Amino acid sequence: MKKKLYLLLITLICIPRLFAQQQSKTKSTLDSNRTQQLREISIAGKKAVKLRKDTLSAALRMQIPLLQMPQNIISISSALIQQQGSFQLKDMARNASGIYFGYNSSPFDNSASIKIRGFNAATTINGMPSRLVLGATLDDEALIENLEFIKGPAGFISAVGEPGGTLNISTKTPKEKLLNVQLTGGNYNLFRSTVDVGSKALDKGFSYRFNAAYQRQNSYLNNMKTEKYVIAPVVQYNFSPRTYVIAEYNYIRGEVKNGSSINKLRQDKDVLQDPIGVNYSAGIGLPLSVAQTHTGRFVAVHKFNSNWQLTSQSNYVKAPSTQWYMVSSNNRTSISFDDAGKTKRISSNSNLLGETYNTNLFLNGKFNTGQFKHTLLVGGDYTKGKDSLSTYYGTNPIAFDRNNPNYDVDPNMVAVTKRSIRQENKIHYTAAYVYDNIAFNQFLLTVGARYTEYRNQNILTTTRGPRTPDQYKQHAFSPRLALTFTPDSTSSIYFLYDQSFVPQTGQVVTETTASATAGQRTVTGTRPIDPQFGNSFDLGFKKKWFNGKLLTTINGFHSAKQNVSARDFRSYTAAAGAVAYYLQLGEVVSNGVEVDVIGNITDRLSLVANYTYVDAKITKDNNLDPTPDDPSIIGQKMPDVPQQIFNTWIQYSIPLKGYNKISLSAGQTSIAKLSAISQRDIFLPNYTKFDAGVSFTNPRYWVRVIADNLANKRYISSGDITTDFPYAGNNYFFVEGEPFNIRFSVGLRF
Repeated sequence: MKKKLYLLLITLICIPRLFAQQQSKTKSTLDSNRTQQLREISIAGKKAVKLRKDTLSAALRMQIPLLQMPQNIISISSALIQQQGSFQLKDMARNASGIYFGYNSSPFDNSASIKIRGFNAATTINGMPSRLVLGATLDDEALIENLEFIKGPAGFISAVGEPGGTLNISTKTPKEKLLNVQLTGGNYNLFRSTVDVGSKALDKGFSYRFNAAYQRQNSYLNNMKTEKYVIAPVVQYNFSPRTYVIAEYNYIRGEVKNGSSINKLRQDKDVLQDPIGVNYSAGIGLPLSVAQTHTGRFVAVHKFNSNWQLTSQSNYVKAPSTQWYMVSSNNRTSISFDDAGKTKRISSNSNLLGETYNTNLFLNGKFNTGQFKHTLLVGGDYTKGKDSLSTYYGTNPIAFDRNNPNYDVDPNMVAVTKRSIRQENKIHYTAAYVYDNIAFNQFLLTVGARYTEYRNQNILTTTRGPRTPDQYKQHAFSPRLALTFTPDSTSSIYFLYDQSFVPQTGQVVTETTASATAGQRTVTGTRPIDPQFGNSFDLGFKKKWFNGKLLTTINGFHSAKQNVSARDFRSYTAAAGAVAYYLQLGEVVSNGVEVDVIGNITDRLSLVANYTYVDAKITKDNNLDPTPDDPSIIGQKMPDVPQQIFNTWIQYSIPLKGYNKISLSAGQTSIAKLSAISQRDIFLPNYTKFDAGVSFTNPRYWVRVIADNLANKRYISSGDITTDFPYAGNNYFFVEGEPFNIRFSVGLRF
């Protein structure tokens, strides 16, 4: 498999040479093309790179200018992603306020843990869910045309959504003739190659686009080695300029050798103090960890005329993965040691499979009733999915000494495992919605609603056998009301009221009995968790500056959500503790303010800056009879939520002779008061990291150097603090931020 992919990528990278040789055989055609290309260069050379989009992508249905949208929405372009040299979503998130990637143990980037405004955020790809309950899909920069960060509820996008917001990934489709190749190298033996080749989208006939990538890199963690493969063909056929179909397939495969866990467990005395590369979870000889994502999409669009358009789109996402790493045999958590620095390790294997099928049909229309101008959206969604998670542990403990570590393991021995737990979900939901944007004078009134029905069958199997399946059936009617005032063509003031609905799967502990293990309880009774319902209010101001080049947004929000849940980390016996129990917190209120600045001040100077303050805390508790062992949690901060996030990225370009230029970039990311998951009002250490870059570009090629974490600061990017488990005192379960690293890229345009 690897040899075939290597061969494919080498062939793709050689295409430019073959293409150039073929062109040299027809000099007259070459001269003609050269003349046309020079004209295109002269235009592009005078324009600043556009960092943002002014409208949502067509897949997100609501087709009105973002300036008039009564919501804080930041849509960034692939040009900005390339300018910053970002490969991962967590790096791209710096371009919008309040985006935080929570506790995620995977060495590969995925959006399963994204949070906005203190709540988990939904993730969509081309406006359709990429995961449901347990799935965790892979993402890659090679596929991304633009990213859309929608802050607040967005019922017009998905049947299910948090009040925090949604991240949408818009993938690449045919638009113009191109052939781009990029090679990147960097720290920890990083090598990455990408190719992007496509034809011009025709008024009638076939067009195509093809993206591929290969990446190899060792981690800053010792013994961890990763590889990644991406293949993404897209074909479009236009029956006419008004009617076309698109067929797309994306394949991403990630592999990890010697263990895939990036979690660390440390005590107060050694957190961020030991060598950064120490990786107690590694096992040289463990089976290969593999994660894959297959995504197929089909879109059909018909424009009846300039005012009415019908769109049908469907996708199928399949994401299997198997993860291997070593854990301590006594508690099956991250590696912990006795006072002599010794432990026994066993292998841990998690098998995950997520499958999702989405289809939606929607109609966009424009019409007038007297002096009122309507922009109508009517549609319906259907989603069906299933996912499963199976956890296995090795049966052969292996002695391990921290003072004299031996990471080698017998492949045959660690591969012998016994299943601990299996969880399955079978999900269906359907929805219908209608939204009308009514323009009159300088006002835009938005009214609409979505009705959603949700069903889920949850099947849990432990070492004692399968439990009786839990059945969940939930529904909601979610209205939306907003008013936008545009005093002039460059600014708007808006007010938004929206309701959110999040169906939930899980069990709440209702009864326990004493356990033979000190400090632990055995679960004897549970009940299904209730769905979440929320009310959200936004008040904001948007303004364009410098002839529309720069957009600023100031937004205040208030979200109150009932039946919010959080993982129940109280200490239960091992057999029951393998089950993910939840706390039904009652009500959570999230208040805050967001400031976004993005765009160009001049053709030479661009700026991205954003700041978020979030106060998310529990205001109502369903615990009506608090005790010292089960106290009230009213006033407690929502777990794994930063109170403040501040990002900047500035670039200044210096024109040189012809259409050459040098660009200098600098940026920073700061996070303050990141709340722990298991402790009340305990915060992980604040941090600020600085990045910089320099690039040389001309119409034919570019050279770019990006340096991350210039000060080589050690920091906790996400995690938790527990008490007295497995060590006495504070225990830090965390993912450490990457140390100083540098990436050197060369790109060619043909």
